[in-house]
Order: sequence, then structure tokens, then C-alpha cells
Amino acid sequence: MPKRQLSILAAGLYFVASLGGCDGFIMKKPEPPVPEVVVPPHVAGTITEYARLETGGNCLVGSFGLVVGLGKNGSSQVPPDLLDYFKQYLFLHNIGSARAGTDVLAPERMLRDLDTAIVRVDGAIPPGAPPGTKFDVHVGALPTTDTKNLDGGALLPSEMRLAVGGVVVPGGPTKPMATAGGDTFLNPFLDPNKPQDLVKQREGRIIGGGSVLEANPIRLLLYQADHARAQHIQRRLNERFGEREPVASAKSSSAIEVTVPRSHRANYEHFLQLVMHLPMVMNQGAAEAHARHIAEAMPLPTADHNELALVWEAIGKQSLPIVQGLYASRNPSVAFHAARTGLRLEDESLAGDVILRFAESGGSPLQISAIEELGRAPGFLRASAVLHKLIDDENDLVRVAAYEAMLRRGDRSLITRVDVGKQFALDLVSSGRSYAIYATQTREPRIVLFGKDMAVCRPVYFDLPDDLVIVRAYREDEKLTIFRRIPRTGKYSDTFQTDFSVRTLITTLGLPSQRGPGGNIMGLNFSYGQVVRILYRMCKAEDINARFVLQPLPGIQRIYTDVGVGTVGRPDTPSQ
Repeated sequence: MPKRQLSILAAGLYFVASLGGCDGFIMKKPEPPVPEVVVPPHVAGTITEYARLETGGNCLVGSFGLVVGLGKNGSSQVPPDLLDYFKQYLFLHNIGSARAGTDVLAPERMLRDLDTAIVRVDGAIPPGAPPGTKFDVHVGALPTTDTKNLDGGALLPSEMRLAVGGVVVPGGPTKPMATAGGDTFLNPFLDPNKPQDLVKQREGRIIGGGSVLEANPIRLLLYQADHARAQHIQRRLNERFGEREPVASAKSSSAIEVTVPRSHRANYEHFLQLVMHLPMVMNQGAAEAHARHIAEAMPLPTADHNELALVWEAIGKQSLPIVQGLYASRNPSVAFHAARTGLRLEDESLAGDVILRFAESGGSPLQISAIEELGRAPGFLRASAVLHKLIDDENDLVRVAAYEAMLRRGDRSLITRVDVGKQFALDLVSSGRSYAIYATQTREPRIVLFGKDMAVCRPVYFDLPDDLVIVRAYREDEKLTIFRRIPRTGKYSDTFQTDFSVRTLITTLGLPSQRGPGGNIMGLNFSYGQVVRILYRMCKAEDINARFVLQPLPGIQRIYTDVGVGTVGRPDTPSQ
């Protein structure tokens, strides 16, 4: 039969089949190919491939609270739906209570005083955080109020509850998960003369102001229920991390409960990272094969060196023979992460040399990370001499990293600590390099002075734009005079006559305005955030000849440098 007739016959059969619904003659479209799922090397074969942490991340909590001590910068406005809650809240704190002798302080009158402001309080509890864990909280004036400024205020104790979808219900219905309270900290770089900065003064942060009430259980949830796999994960975790007692218990075919072992409680977040990066293999041969697979993935252009190194670390010392082979890699990042793994697995002799070399490599993007690793290895004795040397580095960020590493190692040989009341710590770091002032803004409030005998320049006249404090000495031969304006009354405090040391200036500013053992007023009672702002402004005005360094917030990589002031570490967040 000619080809043309064959073609017509085929077309006719197809048409008839389509009318009759005969599937046998229908030419179906081919099924699209199923895309191949590519599992990253740091995930393949690890617990992450089969399970996830139930929390999945930080647990968001929140509340409404009352900030006091604002002078006339607060608000008399109280949202109607919050009035009854706060009246009861103050009564529970013995405000307006005849039994406590405070019945003359009517709660509603206090709420409508310009010295106070109702704020929204928000925070995030890290997964697995044990009771008592401190975390930062954010406070912000409610948009329906006309609060001007939260500077110098203090949040009264507030219970924080689960914030489902960002919604917080005052007083319930969930149980309190944390408490919050303490002095507010505002970005010291805000300028009250700039209109765009005015709204930012309505929000701030309480450094370490949150405290976890009780630990949330840590659970691994399998993506697909499998009793045998759940039991396998339980055995694998107990084999790797179980010390005197098990750390994992399979509760069902899809859930394994995890307990942070005693040796990891100081750094439980890192422990959870290791859990999720732990390969499922059980025997030594398979573990070494997995470590070799990670080594082969390290040079790839798309390799995530940090994640891959965590797999090595999770495997443990079985991976060391493979890891050591990459200490001399030509790729600096591969060499660093291999040596980081080795040092964490106590290979101090070989890995330690590599990390020390990176720590002293000025200009290397890995220098700060290497210094931080030295802080994580308190038993690595050779690190002390290098850190002492780096305290005098010309890069202030390197000096700060060396100081933090020394502190973490428990090395106080160059550090003298002064407690400024109960507000914050003042550390004096012995250094022969130029002066620098470092201030923290997360975890715990600390001010650090680098250099010996840092002093206020003379003669000097310094005041803040809002006249909150005045520091003056008109002649070089007179003492430094310091006094402040009281926000609530507008009057000025008694004056303090001091020497010119910055140490004395800070203690005078920060100590409480109460009488000490000798009967004299101890200090001017500025909050930590206000002291930091004063120091920054005095550095900017060159009344203190020092560079000012503000600790970057977690996750912030960009560092701003104010050339005119010599200031580094400027925060880059919308809320600042």
C-alpha cells in the first residue's frame, strides 16, 4: 500500500477511535519526566534528610508591657482594650493596693502619666533553650499612642506568651513562656535633630532582658513515619553524644525526643547543629567513607564549607584522618574549615597551627572567624600569646575579637572588670595601641576601654542636644564637673567633681543616684544605653580621643565606617 494511503488510513483510524472513546488508538502525550531531587552533600545521608527539629527555629513570644521613667516623653493614651488588663497588672505589682500601702497610687493615674508608655514586647526563644536562658527583647510604642521617646525608660516585669501569627493576647490563653524586663537600649547613632530619626526613638531593645521560664521539649519529627528509622536515629544519637545517660528516646514511629547532654549545655545551639548534621551510618568504615565524600565535595564551586565541616565534626574523631589532608589546601576557606574541624576535635598540634596562622593573617576575610575559634578552645594554650598580641592590632575589630576570645577562654590577664552598679560591666583592657571604646548591644551590656589611662580631653564643654548631661572643665587645672537634667522635673542634679579618667566618667554616669557607704550620692543613674550614647557623642566631638566601636547585631555583616568620627560597627537594621 502506498505511503500516502497508509497515512490517510492511520488518520482515519485515529479519528474513529477518538469518537468511540477507544483508548487503544489514542496517541497519549508522554508523561513529563519526574525531576531528579538533588540532595546537597551536607544533607545527604544525615539526620536532616529524614527528620526536622519540631521547633524549626526560634519560638516567637510577646506581650504588652509598661515602660516607666520617661519623664515627659511617654504618653497619657491607653488603648481601651488594654485598660482593664493594665489596671489588674499594676494591682498585681502592688500598685494601688491598700495592703501594700500604695493605694494612693491609682493605677489609671499612673497609666496616664507622661512618665509611662504602653509598649508591645517581642522576643524569640532559641530552640532547646534551657530555663534561665537570657535573650534580647524588642520594645515599641503602640502606633495609637503619642509616645515620643523610650530613652532612659525601664520595662516593668512582663510575662511573655506564644505569639501565634504575630498576635499576642494580653493575659492569655497560653501559659507564660518567658519574662521580660529591664532598661531600654536605643541606637546611640540616632540624631534627635533629624526628622527621620524621631520615629525610631519610639522603639528599642532590652539587652538580655528576656528570661526563659521552662524548656520546650526538643523533638525530631520524621518526614515519613518509620519505626525502624526512628529506632536507628535514637541509637545513632546515643552512640555519638550519649555520655553517662542517653540523649535520644524514640517516642513513636515519627518522633524522637532529644536531651542536651551536660557537656553541651553552655552551647546547646551548636549541639543541635551537630545533631542535624550527623550521618546515619553506624560503623567506622562507613563513617570514614562519608567523611571522604564530604572531602570530595569541599572543592566544588557550590560547596557550603561551613555546612560540610559540621558534618565532619558531627562524625567525630573518625573523620580526622580525612580532614587532616585538607589543612594545606590551596583554597583558604577549605583549609580554614578543615582546621576548624580538627581543632574542635582536639587536634591542637596540627589544626591549631593553621588556625593560629589565619588569626594572624591581617586582611584575611577569615581572620575574625579564626580568632573566634581560639576563644572556643580554652585548652589550646598556644592561643593565649597570639590573642595578647592581637589586642594591640591596628584593626579595632580584630582587637575586639581578641578581647572576646580571651573572655570566653577565661583569660583575664589583660582585663580588669569594674561592675557599674547592677546595670552593666566596665572592662579595662591593657593595650599599648591607640584608644578605642567598645560597647555591646546584645546578650549582656558591657563597655570596654582599650588602652591605658584613657582620659577626657581638657579643656572641655560637652552637652547632649537635649541637655540631658553636661560635662565641663574650662581650665586645664580644674576638675571635671558633671551634672544632669532630671527628665521628670526639668531641674538639674547636684554636681560631681571628678578626675579626667574615662573610667571615672563612666562610673559617675552609670552608678545609681543613691547614697553610698560614706553618705555621698554615688552617681547620676544614667541607663546603659544613655551612657553609650554619651560616650559615642563625646568621641564624635573629639572630647574623648578614641575610636568608638558598637557591637554588630547577630546576622549583620555590613560594617559602616564613619570616617569623620572613626566609628565602626554601625547597625544596619530597619528598626535601628
